Amino acid sequence: MLELIRQWLVGITCAAMIAALAEGLAPPGAVRKVGRFTGGLVLLIAVLKPIAAVDGEALGRALAEYRLDLSAYSTQLEEENSARMKSIIEEQAAAYIVDKAASLGLSCQVQVEAGESGAWPIPWSVTVTGDLDEGARETLTRQIQEDFAIPAERQVYRERDQYESGDGA
Repeated sequence: MLELIRQWLVGITCAAMIAALAEGLAPPGAVRKVGRFTGGLVLLIAVLKPIAAVDGEALGRALAEYRLDLSAYSTQLEEENSARMKSIIEEQAAAYIVDKAASLGLSCQVQVEAGESGAWPIPWSVTVTGDLDEGARETLTRQIQEDFAIPAERQVYRERDQYESGDGA
């Protein structure tokens, strides 16, 4: 493509130089006017020649291929965007729950899994790992239900040593 543009610009430059040379060598009067007119036509032809030489079918194919490539790239970007958005929502929701637990005096690790619902991923399930007694679990369960609308059935609590040894549910 760049080679074609280079050739086009070289052609225009050569045509302009020839027109200027012919005008400079022509005697004054009617001959110079005809030479100037002819030089203008030559320059116009040099500018418009690539447009006349365009193969409509080839251009149509190239545009169709470009649209297909653009569509595939757009789909790929949307998928990557969705995956990143899901990851960000999971991380931010987990950090929020850890902060809420800390404000309640609890120490735990949290993993959130987001699910697709409409245009945006939303927190779907939570796994809390830590040494929490029954009262702390109930308090944190209520807080997660209020803040994220994740029912208790999708909240899993694990003991810290159970999770670290790999024997957890």
